[in-house]
Amino acid sequence: MNRTVFRVNVILLCFCLSLCASERVSAATIDVLIKGMDDGKKTSRDRDYAEAVMNAKLQAIERAGVSIKSMTKVENFQLKYDLIESEAAAVLLPGFQVIDMGYQKDGTYQVVLAGKVQTMESLPEEGSLWGKLRSTPRTFEKFNQARDAWSQASIGDIANNYANNEDGTVSDRKTGLMWHKSYEIKENIREVRNHLELLNKNKFAGYSDWRIPTLAEIGSLVERKPGGKLNSGRQSYLDAVFDVRPYCWYLWSADRLPAGYILTNIGEAGGGIAPAGDHYQTDGVCVACFKAVRSMK
Repeated sequence: MNRTVFRVNVILLCFCLSLCASERVSAATIDVLIKGMDDGKKTSRDRDYAEAVMNAKLQAIERAGVSIKSMTKVENFQLKYDLIESEAAAVLLPGFQVIDMGYQKDGTYQVVLAGKVQTMESLPEEGSLWGKLRSTPRTFEKFNQARDAWSQASIGDIANNYANNEDGTVSDRKTGLMWHKSYEIKENIREVRNHLELLNKNKFAGYSDWRIPTLAEIGSLVERKPGGKLNSGRQSYLDAVFDVRPYCWYLWSADRLPAGYILTNIGEAGGGIAPAGDHYQTDGVCVACFKAVRSMK
């Protein structure tokens, strides 16, 4: 049977450890070579493959010494997938491989996972930004106040620790924020709110607490050097882990001025801000986009 090697980007696999918040946990890594399989109920190839991969990841966590009870056998894939995605603390390190074995004679879909697992994650160190960025929206009385706040937030000196969760989201383990990997063009705040409501109603990536980011939170993403390149030829000063699209170098923020919500420029060195309505090119193309965020617990 042909074997296809799938190289996957960084996956943030997490499971809750019963530890006091003040307790420090040492981190260690182990090598794993694990066969995973689905539940034997044939649905679609993509779904059965995903179940087999998740089964292998669950076993990897178990092998790392984190008890997950009887979850190795995936009986309810979506329920258990959501559970893992919603809790935090053990990591499958980047560079692992998934070897696709396909359907077997017994009807199961099987894969082989090879890589390294970090058994336990250290709690954030003193001075980290985990949970410390302002998430409550603010109304600035004057444009200069908002501009100064953006300048302070977007200086680009944060050593972000990104992980591509392979579900349309990117986690930053430096700030404790989870971001929509891509973004959506939205011409006004009403469209942003409608889209946000839809994300939460459908529990995008398993969560229903998505929100509009503040200037401080968006500023944490800004890089000193260009990251992903827009299809239009312009540069995006976001890390290349994020999906970038043409005509999107302004992002909606939850902060506002008396005249309306503030847009942040992530398509130029240092970026900038603009009141809503000032983000149109001369040809009338709207370039404002919405990137949802949530705080990891």
